[in-house]
Amino acid sequence: MAYLDRFFEPDGWQEDSFTSTSGKKIRCGHAEPKGVKKGTVVITTGYADFMEAYHETMNEYLNRGYAVYMMDWAGHGGSEKLIPDANGKTKKGQTLDDHIEDLRKFRQEIVKADADKPVILSTHSMGGQVALHYLNKFGGDFDGAILATPLVEMRVKGEAKAILRAAFQTSIENGLEEQTIRNGRRTMTRELTAERKGLREKNPIRMNIHKTLMLLNDKLKAEDPTIGYVHSLISGTDRANEESFLKAIKTPVLLGIGLEDDVVDNNSIRRAGTLIPNARTVEIAEGSHGLWIERDKQRQEWWSHIDHFFAERHLAFAFKAAPKSPPPIMKGP
Repeated sequence: MAYLDRFFEPDGWQEDSFTSTSGKKIRCGHAEPKGVKKGTVVITTGYADFMEAYHETMNEYLNRGYAVYMMDWAGHGGSEKLIPDANGKTKKGQTLDDHIEDLRKFRQEIVKADADKPVILSTHSMGGQVALHYLNKFGGDFDGAILATPLVEMRVKGEAKAILRAAFQTSIENGLEEQTIRNGRRTMTRELTAERKGLREKNPIRMNIHKTLMLLNDKLKAEDPTIGYVHSLISGTDRANEESFLKAIKTPVLLGIGLEDDVVDNNSIRRAGTLIPNARTVEIAEGSHGLWIERDKQRQEWWSHIDHFFAERHLAFAFKAAPKSPPPIMKGP
């Protein structure tokens, strides 16, 4: 039973919400570790995911002595979705820039971190793309970032991607930016769903718990995306692959690759790891896209890299915070 406890809401978890700058209600929550607090971890999800799926990850961080803060992206999980009002109208759909702004507000106005302890961003997939853009703009907000299988580049590349981008751009120019893509969520998660089905026999507990949480609360499912939302993610990968963009990210970053990932382009992650000045890239043998809910062997390997990253960040933070000794006074002859 102790093993299963990790899959449930952490002790002391306090759920809350805040209003984004675009007027949407964003679900969030936090918990404090027992004993000595080492720092704070801010968690965000990948596309179409939700906080409940990260209970095990939250407990891992809490057990290591870190306070945990987490939010659901707008349109995801328990955060506000594009549900028409009585007049059939909805609020403006999300874009990548909205996600970046929501993370900024969460980090700067909601997260209560100790000034003398490190603050680490932890995320996944689409959240990794948001993270790269955030670190490029507000790098000083985090002392480190852990990006599991980040969406640096789509698997659709080159001419095929150019055609896709042009199609969405044309739709926007024709005034369809806020048009919802019917069954868009299902289409965008097709490869992810197939990967998880393949892992179910090898990883039954985590896969079935994740599916059960979705079935028990249908409201956790992400909304269907708008044309403007998908276009912003495509354009975001273009920017995230620019050499100057990646070299401008100074925050120390741990990039995790699953060698059996069928969702994102691993070579783009490797390239990002060579261009971000303080990045380290690790590759998990037989690892899938979902490193946070992987089988025990792959998870343990991934967490061993995270522990090493934490140790490095604490040493660097302590060195930065240490009082500087005044230069010696040189006496004359």
